[in-house]
Amino acid sequence: MDLDIVAMESRWRKAWDSTDLYSYKFRSDYQSRNFYWIDTPPPTVSGKMHMGHAFSYVHQDIIARYMRMSGYTVFYPWGFDDNGLPTERFTEKMLGVRAEKMPIAEFIQAAQKVSHESEIKLLDSWSRLGISADFKNYYTSVSEPSRRISQRMFLDLVRKGRAYRKQGAIIYCTTCHTAISQIEMKDATVSTDFVYIRFKTDVGDIVIATTRPEMLGSCVAVFVNPSDNRYSEFVGRDAVVPIYGNTVKIYADDSVDMEKGTGAEMVCTFGDQNDLDLWKRYNFDLKLIIGEDGRINDSGPLKGLTVNEGRKRIVEILSSSGLVVKTERIKHSINTHERCGTPVEISMGKQWFVRYLDMKDELIRAGREVTWHPDHMRIRYETWVNGLKWDWCISRQRFYGVPFPVWYCDRCGETVFANEEMLPVDPRIGNAGIKCSRCGSTDLSPETDVMDTWATSSLSPRLSTEKEGLFDRITVMDIRFQGHDIITAWAFTTMVRSLIHDNRVPWKNIYISGNVNDPYGQKMSKSKGNVSEPDEFITQFGADAIRFWSSTALPGEDIKIKEQEYVRGKRTVIKILNATKLVAMLSSDNSEIKMPYPKYPVNQWITSKLSKLSRIYNERMMNYEIARARSALDDFFWNVFCDDYLEMIKGRVNSLKQTEPESLEIADAINTARYVQYTILRLYAPFMPYIAEEAYHILTGLPDESSIHGESIEDITEINLFQEAEDEYDYLADIISRIRAYKSSKKISLSAPLQNLEVHGKRDEIEMHADMIRDVMKISSLKVIDSLEISVSEPD
Repeated sequence: MDLDIVAMESRWRKAWDSTDLYSYKFRSDYQSRNFYWIDTPPPTVSGKMHMGHAFSYVHQDIIARYMRMSGYTVFYPWGFDDNGLPTERFTEKMLGVRAEKMPIAEFIQAAQKVSHESEIKLLDSWSRLGISADFKNYYTSVSEPSRRISQRMFLDLVRKGRAYRKQGAIIYCTTCHTAISQIEMKDATVSTDFVYIRFKTDVGDIVIATTRPEMLGSCVAVFVNPSDNRYSEFVGRDAVVPIYGNTVKIYADDSVDMEKGTGAEMVCTFGDQNDLDLWKRYNFDLKLIIGEDGRINDSGPLKGLTVNEGRKRIVEILSSSGLVVKTERIKHSINTHERCGTPVEISMGKQWFVRYLDMKDELIRAGREVTWHPDHMRIRYETWVNGLKWDWCISRQRFYGVPFPVWYCDRCGETVFANEEMLPVDPRIGNAGIKCSRCGSTDLSPETDVMDTWATSSLSPRLSTEKEGLFDRITVMDIRFQGHDIITAWAFTTMVRSLIHDNRVPWKNIYISGNVNDPYGQKMSKSKGNVSEPDEFITQFGADAIRFWSSTALPGEDIKIKEQEYVRGKRTVIKILNATKLVAMLSSDNSEIKMPYPKYPVNQWITSKLSKLSRIYNERMMNYEIARARSALDDFFWNVFCDDYLEMIKGRVNSLKQTEPESLEIADAINTARYVQYTILRLYAPFMPYIAEEAYHILTGLPDESSIHGESIEDITEINLFQEAEDEYDYLADIISRIRAYKSSKKISLSAPLQNLEVHGKRDEIEMHADMIRDVMKISSLKVIDSLEISVSEPD
């Protein structure tokens, strides 16, 4: 009867839940060297688990399971990032109403309810995947303890002079209607028109090229390079802004690229970062023409139009006036808001910032204290740090998030901060009787902005451990797992917060996962219709098969959804089950499994091979080389243990049971086979926890209350080596492998008999094992020809 994988996995999931197997239990010996602390990424609550989640979270679970079985007490917390814009948008979608249409307190309550319901469903999906985190004690980033921590750490930023509020240039998303930070910007390549426009001067026309002609109404200057002789006579003169008619001065600056466009450019407030830099340097007037709603609000012909509408309209007007020299269709890189894909605008506003531009050198040094897996991802981090141009804007003009514990005095203008014992507070809902610290007035206006979600998620080491009373007991977390797409967001901001608040790096290691693409290598998105959900694949192939696929990728490596990998994973599940049943059938013995010291060479050989595998496996797992560790295990299990060893012994054991049932050779083989299979299951347990558990109980006969995930693998480094037996049987295995390949090349079933076969090789060694070769490969007559080279053929 075929294995019902879904039913099997469901049964063991319930058993694990009933035994509280994965809940962290604090121990007084917390200073032990055998503690292992994981900084788990809290997934965003904005829908269902996706394949990227399934892929990357399996990596951390594999390590968590491995470290437990290696003797460590593992702190593997779980959390949800359920505050901020993603959850607000998700709540609006679920309620069918925009946040601004509801009273703030009512919307917050609704968002918390929607989040909780979604979290319960998500926990079930993670549990199905076999994730062994402490689900019973999970935290959320918007819970009262998390809000208290986030607000307390904000006040610490204020005390340390790192948090400040000012009126100035901001990055703004006109779709989400909020300021954002450089962290949330994403580069996008788009096709656009490069428009060449005439500006009139008293010495002739000067032509500028721009991708943003709709910004003409905010033009404050024209710039050329002082080394560009084409424009020497224009420098210092006035140019007339087309259509609008006002004049601006022409300047020379070394920052102008003479090879771009015409070598002359207009500066507007603000078309891009270059405009902002030159505006600051030359102290130009400010002319903002794009409103918070993304519409042009000047008094010219574009008033009320969107940016794209205005761009099209102004080109039409310019062309009809003879002011467009030409247009070129080009590929152009722009900055977008990673949450919604909207091109961002540079505007002005009063926002809260975290000052960190002065920390670049410190951030680079800290990044080098951490071991990156893979190391080249550290370069991505350093490139980001070196390219920072903005302090971190942490205030958002949204409704759902951690509020700032701040009021403003209506009488004297003082900024008033909450006392720590009051936290968490929401100034938008009440001032808790607080008074102005300067004038004593109770007439206070609340800060209505909320914090950026990264301002709270960046505190994840603290959020997960303070809840358990452990933060002050930990020197540094052992590892952070995350995707490479948020190195510049989560890894970076956590590093910033850890250095500012604790003067230390947050982790010893950081493991970076890649992205999941569709079968054709394309990024998955709902708009493309190529999104896949892991629950569907788990139902079809089983969670272990999905975990098998996940563990094929190297750190930092993107991966495609490949159904053939799920099939391979499912085949491995069945192979493990069948191999275990064979070993159990050979032994019919449920006694305690102990490390053997085999007497017979074939058993010494497999023990020695297992010893070497175990050392390779341990070394790779400790270096977070998950895919390479499992590859070595797969090769040993399929090729050495199943194809060679079991085939070598099963016929011999069954034959001896008929003739010499008390033979020491039988006991030697059975004890060895049971221990090797038991060890194989333990090594597969971090990767494929369900089938490892199922097979473990078949092999041992232990009750369901016991678990392979409570077993230790610390003994595997003590397995004996038998080099002489290994050399002997490696040669035999090679001979068998050659015969197997020969049968396959001739399209002969491996189980089909061969009448005659001629083998060239070392006669003495082959003839010593001729009976085993004939038995394993179903050969009636074996002819051996002495040769240094191995070859196989049928006699003429």
